Amino acid sequence: MQIRRDVRSVVLGVVAFILTLQIVAALVVLVATYIENASAIAHISENLDGNTTEVLTNYVLSAYNEAMDEYLGLGMIIGMLLGLPWLFLIRGKRFITSDIPRVNSKAKFGTLFILLLFVFGIQGFMALLLLVFEPLFNQGGGSLTDVLDESTTSLAITVWGALYIALIGPICEELVFRGAVMRKLERYGSNFAIIVSSLLFALYHMILFQAVFAFFIGIIFAYTAGRFSLKWAILLHMVNNGMAVLLTYVDNEILAAAIGFTYMASLIVMVVVIIAKRNLFVAQKIAGAPSEPKVFSRAFMSPWLIGYIIFTGFISILLVFA
Repeated sequence: MQIRRDVRSVVLGVVAFILTLQIVAALVVLVATYIENASAIAHISENLDGNTTEVLTNYVLSAYNEAMDEYLGLGMIIGMLLGLPWLFLIRGKRFITSDIPRVNSKAKFGTLFILLLFVFGIQGFMALLLLVFEPLFNQGGGSLTDVLDESTTSLAITVWGALYIALIGPICEELVFRGAVMRKLERYGSNFAIIVSSLLFALYHMILFQAVFAFFIGIIFAYTAGRFSLKWAILLHMVNNGMAVLLTYVDNEILAAAIGFTYMASLIVMVVVIIAKRNLFVAQKIAGAPSEPKVFSRAFMSPWLIGYIIFTGFISILLVFA
């Protein structure tokens, strides 16, 4: 069945990208650890006995953690760039010849501004969800934001990390999920391609709260890429991630409050637009309807997609209580 084969190639391509990213990032940090601590490691090995293994292990782990804080961003950048060739597994040469340069229609400034407000509005919506659900998870000994805040802060405070979050990450992720993945699935209807690519994008983050946010914002990016072009989805993604980096560096309560107010005001605008322009959403639902019956059910019966959802979902839940 063609849809099963397409879903399999998409999942395999994404998994290969994720593994390349994670393995290369870990190797870069490991190499940096060795280069910066080679003499100390050699000294410990030569001059200690008995407890040498334990002492050496503790020292290496400590040095690795320090190197991770400094070089993880660089490792993620290299890992992402080396992972991009896997997209040819999904799309072949069309990834270069048609997926990246494709333009469906010209984007007007007003439309892009509304889409940006939707991006900020989802931020506001997630902030409200956090107010409701974080106390509940805290009572169970977990947290929706601890792992996310720690990982974002540790990355954003370094030049390489900030570059990864605000520039390289958005470009590469859009090439993967709104480029190769969504283009591959568009033959089954644009709505199907938008939903499935957004789900894969969400679970790729493997942090529960971030995954929920990524699913909703992924829909905005996917619509933008499909309706206009990939470059505008990249721009929206960069602005969103750039705000996250900015908030990490902001030590000004007034500016932080202004950003929070912008998110909440955008949420109100988003709701108003959805209500006022509901006919447009109905039209999109009709225009992007599946090209054949039971597309979603057949796709979600794929063992590859089921495995991807279970594995990434398990890690996402596990990290809540880490």
